[in-house]
This record gives sequence, structure tokens and C-alpha cells, in this order.
Amino acid sequence: MKSSCEHHHACMKVIQRIIDREATPEEEAAFLENKNQCMPCQEGYALELSLKKAIQSKCSVKCPDQLFAKIRAKLFLLLILISILIPLFC
Repeated sequence: MKSSCEHHHACMKVIQRIIDREATPEEEAAFLENKNQCMPCQEGYALELSLKKAIQSKCSVKCPDQLFAKIRAKLFLLLILISILIPLFC
């Protein structure tokens, strides 16, 4: 097993994409094959996975419906203003 990773920065980006479910199946398969032979990649994967789980367990509070409605209304007004102003400047 390798004790150092020549492309650790790139591996960490792939790890984050895998954990966020943004990686392609090919990326994930290639990384998982490499991970079994690379200690830094195993440790990085375990760390990122545990961080994501810890954050998810602490962020269980839902945005209040009233606040969500206010934000949605303001965004709607902003979109209306943009749709009115764009033709004036184009």
C-alpha cells in the first residue's frame, strides 16, 4: 500500500465529488480502485465522509415556512425587475 499520493489534491476533489454524488460512475470506480492501494486516499475519504455525516446530523433544523415564503417573494420581485430592465439596456 502506498504511503504517499502523487496527486493528492486531485484525489481530494474526486472524493468530494463522490461524497456529494456528483462524480460519474467511471470517476467513482477509478477512485475506489486506487483507494484500496493508497493510504492517504483511504484516510481522506474516511475524513470527508465523517465530516459530511457530522454536518448533516447537526444541520437538521428546517427553514421556517414564513422565512422561506419571504425569501421566495423577494426573489420573484427581483426576477420581475431583471426581466423589465434587461430589454431597456440591450
